[in-house]
Amino acid sequence: MKKSALEDPFSDFYYKELAQLTAAGSWKVDFLAKKSYLDEEGRRILKVPENFRPSLNDGLRFYAPEEHERVFELYNQCATGTPFSTTVKMLSYDQKLFWARATGNPIFNEKKEVIGIRGVFQDMNAEKVKQLDLQNSLSLVESQNKRLINFAHIVSHNLRSHASNLQLTLELLKSIEDEKEEAELMQSIYDISKGLNATISHLSEVASVQNKATDGRKTVRFEEILQEVLHSLNRKIIKSEAQIYYDFSELEEIAYVPAYMESILLNLITNAIKYKHPDRVPSINIFTYTEGEDRFLKVQDNGLGIDLEKYGDRIFNMYQTFHDHEEAVGVGLFITKNQIEILKGTIMVESEPQKGSTFTIKF
Repeated sequence: MKKSALEDPFSDFYYKELAQLTAAGSWKVDFLAKKSYLDEEGRRILKVPENFRPSLNDGLRFYAPEEHERVFELYNQCATGTPFSTTVKMLSYDQKLFWARATGNPIFNEKKEVIGIRGVFQDMNAEKVKQLDLQNSLSLVESQNKRLINFAHIVSHNLRSHASNLQLTLELLKSIEDEKEEAELMQSIYDISKGLNATISHLSEVASVQNKATDGRKTVRFEEILQEVLHSLNRKIIKSEAQIYYDFSELEEIAYVPAYMESILLNLITNAIKYKHPDRVPSINIFTYTEGEDRFLKVQDNGLGIDLEKYGDRIFNMYQTFHDHEEAVGVGLFITKNQIEILKGTIMVESEPQKGSTFTIKF
């Protein structure tokens, strides 16, 4: 008797051997019999129980929710005669996420009508995770290189400016006989020296970001680090009458570089106090939270805020200041962003002039 194109082929010995060697599972849908089939390797990959019977209705349960719309579209296209080959996020029976390479091909009858779909999927989670890690690393390196090149240009410009001013001042000093003018030039030399020392100090700070990244992560408790920061800022807090509230109950600790965490909190709290609104005392809220597997730290203040429409693309650049303040330098946020991104995190800002700012760090 002639075999139907939709008869279950999964009992074939050589087919089973090939499936195991390639770690590929096969599935099939029979539109005429309204049945679904899943071979032994597919069952192993998906970790389904022995009594599990695949059906048309529960097919999407094996795909990540964000893939449902795309998978449904591919399946419908295949049902009208268009094969597909894609990489997709799948879910095992116990809801463990993994990446898979999946294909689907329509099955035609003698009249060229689609009477089913046959497909193969292969677990490629380790390979895909490595690929994504490599892409993230390359993106991170590219981003860091751009910032460091930008930093190098700024610092070299500042150093040349200091050196040029110093040389010009020394030349003028040679020909000055008036004591008052000489005193003014000496003050200029002092100012130039102070600026030169600050530029070198900033260069050292940025270089230390790279060095400390090699120290390795340790278990960091948010409250312990915050207390250290608040102790070091005690005078500024008292003088400004700042009110600081915190809640780390949802996420109490994290694996991180301790010096980075201290620096991040120090910079954000210092800025909140430095750029406080003149009509109200600073109120700073610091808390952690989680969303699924993602972990966050949020720092909110009620200070002067920043006009993001005007300055949004410059807020984390070197030597960028957005308010008149005698202590404004424009280094802190640049360093903070570098520290966070070196450890593969991100920092986002929401702000409105005269209302305050919110910095959200995703670890």
